[in-house]
Amino acid sequence: MRTCSQCGARLADSAQYCMQCGTAAGTSAPGSPESDTASYFRPALIAGAVLGALSAIPIVQWGNCICCMWAVGGGALGAWLLGRERPGGWATLPLGDGAFVGVLSGLFGGVVATIIGIPFRLLAAFAMDPAEIEELILEAAPGIDPELLELILQFSESPLIFVLASLVFNVILFSLFAMVGGILFAAIAGNKGVDNTG
Repeated sequence: MRTCSQCGARLADSAQYCMQCGTAAGTSAPGSPESDTASYFRPALIAGAVLGALSAIPIVQWGNCICCMWAVGGGALGAWLLGRERPGGWATLPLGDGAFVGVLSGLFGGVVATIIGIPFRLLAAFAMDPAEIEELILEAAPGIDPELLELILQFSESPLIFVLASLVFNVILFSLFAMVGGILFAAIAGNKGVDNTG
């Protein structure tokens, strides 16, 4: 007897669709080599754009101080959008797919946040001289190591290095937290689907 590639339910030999999740019989499982990986990119691009914008806009970006709220939310948004495109909906979204679309959302979000943040960083770099930056750092962290202080001041004098460092930092951090958001959404949606059918 055949089984559904999406949810694992048993299928009759003559079945064209799964009675549990509505997936067409004979389609490959998401995440398998035969599946269309392009289906992950549209949800991830949309979620990444939202995540990146919220993480770069001044004042709004401080939401990430609360457990990386925008990054986790971006991963959950990517999983939600991916679930909408699936025949079985969110209840059949595997955790692996939630994680994968979350990582992609974080990657795109890190790039978007860095690009949107460039004008703000350039304005800040031109508006303040190194002496003011050093004074602010010493007020915030009086016992800072002199070598670390010198490194920070060098970054502030070279916007290109600062932007590249921000890009690497954003991509890594947002990918990790957006992956968590995608997994959490897939787990919660899957549990609600079980409750509704049970």
